[in-house]
Amino acid sequence: MATGSQVPAWLLVEVRGAWGADAVHDSALGEYVPADWKDGLRGRGVRAVCVRQAARRDADGVRLFFETVRRPPMVGRLWTRTVASLADVAAAAAGLAASRPDPAGWVPADHPLALVCTNGRHDQCCANEGRPVVRALRGSAWDDHVWECSHVGGDRFAANVVVLPESLYFGRCTPDGIVSLLDGVAAGQLDLDHFRGRSGYRTVEQAVEHLVRRRLGVVAEGAVRVQPGGAEQFDVEVGAGGPDRAPTARYVATLEVAWTVLDEALTCRGRPNQRVPSFRLAALEAR
Repeated sequence: MATGSQVPAWLLVEVRGAWGADAVHDSALGEYVPADWKDGLRGRGVRAVCVRQAARRDADGVRLFFETVRRPPMVGRLWTRTVASLADVAAAAAGLAASRPDPAGWVPADHPLALVCTNGRHDQCCANEGRPVVRALRGSAWDDHVWECSHVGGDRFAANVVVLPESLYFGRCTPDGIVSLLDGVAAGQLDLDHFRGRSGYRTVEQAVEHLVRRRLGVVAEGAVRVQPGGAEQFDVEVGAGGPDRAPTARYVATLEVAWTVLDEALTCRGRPNQRVPSFRLAALEAR
């Protein structure tokens, strides 16, 4: 829990063929974007991720997706467009920013996306664990909506899955369980055993959400809303979920954070002796 990367906005770029460790610049896209392209996007709160689908190897055009992430109870809107080639990507992304949720020239996407990290050049664990998950979704209701993606953070939790537009992170997903996990998300339910967090929350807020859900037994997506601004104490609203649902209970959650140094490497290519946090819900008081 509490290991989802913080991402204010997503830009997904369809890039067929091989990706290197830096999927944007070590791929066919790298020829068409400047060296500081990702940094420029990041400065506007946008994370660029490469995506691909085996079924689209010979498709015309390049698919793009964009979303600005929203905190519950609001959900970000997913936008899409198709450009003629990778040479047109930089121009299409020029005006994108996390502060501009309605990009000109884009149309709303009418379905969610499931991103599965398979970027083996970044970390072999992602390819080894992610590709079987992608194969398991073929023929399912998610077949057209699952995309292989480049690094999204947390290689040690492979197979990693991000679901948009809710911007939910799931880890250690398996071929046997991925369809039921995604069907649960579509039905508004979270699998807490695999739920890493949501990218619209800071790490401590992700921890509070998860621990409150465990304490109260709440799995409805959007039903636990952590208010921004806490450090050790957090205002939390609990309800039925959904942007139009008023909370039915309010709490003050007290979080305790401890740090541990792990001897072993955290990823296939990682280094040992890394500091990692652990979290405990010290108190949950109604208000």
